[in-house]
Amino acid sequence: MNNKYVGPALMGLGVILVLAGIVRLVTGDDDADSASTVASTSSSSTTSSSVPVEDASSTSSTTTSTSTSTTSTTTTTTTSTTTTALPSTSESPAEFFTVLKAALDNGDAATLRDRMSEATIDRYGAEQCQSYAESVAGTGLDRVLVSTSELATWDYTTDGATTTIAGVTAADLEQTVNGQTIGQTTHWQLVDGRYTWFTDCGTPV
Repeated sequence: MNNKYVGPALMGLGVILVLAGIVRLVTGDDDADSASTVASTSSSSTTSSSVPVEDASSTSSTTTSTSTSTTSTTTTTTTSTTTTALPSTSESPAEFFTVLKAALDNGDAATLRDRMSEATIDRYGAEQCQSYAESVAGTGLDRVLVSTSELATWDYTTDGATTTIAGVTAADLEQTVNGQTIGQTTHWQLVDGRYTWFTDCGTPV
């Protein structure tokens, strides 16, 4: 080869190599910058997306408060005592005494029989009690009413038979004979607002 062409060829080759090196260097810096940029972006993205613990606690934590209400039920037990209520227009013992005395004084056998206790009629029978009422009607009642007791139970005893009766008042009567006062206690039962009387009509049935 002619030396006059070798020199320029070598120079051209050197220029090419130099240019290639420059291109490599330029390309490598761009990659580094790109890598640096990506790393920086990634770091920045990571940093911006993280939240401090206390902020996270105050921002995303929801505290649920559950209130339990306990209902206390008090059961009140009321004990009622059943008593026999008397009608508001119940006959008084004094009023009954007036009726009984009038029937005995005036011979009113029907009233004497009507106001006779059911326990007496059950013991002696209706027929025998009717006969007794007729026999005493008109005989009079020369006694006065002195006092009466509160209503209570009482044992009605005649001819060996006893029946416990509720709602009975003990009536104290007095009779004056030849200047002497004689006391007597009889019993009346309050039934449906009216008093009834007890007696011995004869022989139990």
